[in-house]
Amino acid sequence: MNTSSLSIAYGDKPSPRALVVAEILRSQGHVVESLPDRSTFLRQPEPDLYVLGRQLADGTRGLDLLAELRRTGRSAPVLLIDEEPDFRDMRAAVELGADDVVLRPLESGALAKAIARVCANRTPRPRIDVEPRAHSFEQSYLRDEHTVGRAAREVSAFLTNEGVAHAHRVRIASAVAELVDNACRHAYGTQDGQIHVQASVQRTRVELVVRDQGRGFDVRSVRLESVPAALPGKRTRTPAPTGKLRSASEHGLGRIERLCEGLVLESSPRGTLATLTFELSPVRFVEEAEHLGDTEFLDPTRVRSLIQSLRNGQSDLTQVTPGMAMTLGRILGGLGSDTGKSAS
Repeated sequence: MNTSSLSIAYGDKPSPRALVVAEILRSQGHVVESLPDRSTFLRQPEPDLYVLGRQLADGTRGLDLLAELRRTGRSAPVLLIDEEPDFRDMRAAVELGADDVVLRPLESGALAKAIARVCANRTPRPRIDVEPRAHSFEQSYLRDEHTVGRAAREVSAFLTNEGVAHAHRVRIASAVAELVDNACRHAYGTQDGQIHVQASVQRTRVELVVRDQGRGFDVRSVRLESVPAALPGKRTRTPAPTGKLRSASEHGLGRIERLCEGLVLESSPRGTLATLTFELSPVRFVEEAEHLGDTEFLDPTRVRSLIQSLRNGQSDLTQVTPGMAMTLGRILGGLGSDTGKSAS
């Protein structure tokens, strides 16, 4: 998308700051129309870009308008401007398909950079007469103490090259870490072995396959929703199959299930195959770091530590990036409560 001159529909609560935003956008060569309420937004033709503040003049929340735009089939990118979005707001922005979030007070050039990112990440609709192609990653790893981090970082690097947004990279790489950690700890016992990891990106979906040739386990005996509650008051129960059950937290499978949109497990005495699918909603946050490092994913040890700290009211998440927060939120959002033991 060409960013030289965009038609922008702008909605914000009337204030001097809102006037400043509109003037900044116009000074960059864009055609800006300030719209006062939800109904006007829905009546207007779709612009090149929506810019939404926390609240419109009629009291409509920017997130609620974003949801309405998506429900009515509007696909133009949406840039949110907010002062202090809390965890729930950030999660909602991701799930509703916001393309970027800019924090107030605005730093110099922040709007222009955010618009450039949003437009760079918007790809043309695929032609129906062209067979979609998948870009893929494949690697085998020997079982050792470095395997978990290496596999997660290399998958994250592949996803970066494929243009997958940071918030999705974190949760996919975290799922890789959980699966590989599970294979390293349970598949081979004290013997050496290999773990095979494959990832493919096709349009707005990522498929992840992790396979080992270890001793396997009875998939039917694992209850995926038996991880203990992380926070007081979070009480959910899922009916369990009959028979002797092993906690999903023993294998991290409960956490894995909550990080993806689809999970298929196949296991036998000849090994285990896990196939995961991830749906990629358009999302990018202004403060995300475009570098690879140890914090590009949540490894199982860190997840267990964070959950225990949150249970005890001791964890400080102020330094956690939005992408990491979204991944942790998915994990916490599905925790069960059939036992008071620590997550493992």
